[in-house]
Amino acid sequence: MFILYRDMRLYGQMENYYTEARKQGVFFVRFDKDHPPVAKASDEGMLVTVKDHVLQRDIEICADILTLSAGLMPNLSDELTNKMKLNANPEGYFLEAHVKLRPVDMGTEAVFLCGTAHSPQLVSEAIVQASAAASRAVTILSKDEIKLSAIKAEVFPDHCVKCLTCVRSCPFEVPQFNVAKGEIEIDPALCQGCGVCACVCPRQAIKLNNYEDNQITCEIETLLAEGI
Repeated sequence: MFILYRDMRLYGQMENYYTEARKQGVFFVRFDKDHPPVAKASDEGMLVTVKDHVLQRDIEICADILTLSAGLMPNLSDELTNKMKLNANPEGYFLEAHVKLRPVDMGTEAVFLCGTAHSPQLVSEAIVQASAAASRAVTILSKDEIKLSAIKAEVFPDHCVKCLTCVRSCPFEVPQFNVAKGEIEIDPALCQGCGVCACVCPRQAIKLNNYEDNQITCEIETLLAEGI
């Protein structure tokens, strides 16, 4: 048995399978991307020609059976990604919020990640990750009430001129113009507390709770007083 590969990554106990395969007489032949294997039919069977990276010469393998391992390509939906504000890596797979602290959470709250949407993985890995994502979802669904963060944006309608700058600037599309009331509204359950709307508002009609201008002013005055 010959296994032709371009890149092989083994982690954890997977190394044991590779070691055992070598002991059983399986040959692993690495090839370069610029010189892929060439297969053609012959009277004796399937003839595979590949350039060995150690010998630096072509070798021919007469195989009874040739099995191809198909690569896994991501299939992202731009519409889904934009609407749900999901992040993806350069390869096109979704990114978790934090690789160690929040491995199945995504940047958008209450959206969880598992399976090959995250990366190419084995069935066993996908099952474990799916179980973790389901467990994270249960922690939300099992509660009668959910406590929101105290850091939320708040609109003061008396100072608002309805310029819609906050509506265009919010990366989460939370501020909305209520046509019936003629006011800008921010749903505290959806607000992520990023503070973008408060920064861009020309009339300072939006305040980010627990963040006051006098706090920053006091910090600047203290630094200047200490001569830093």
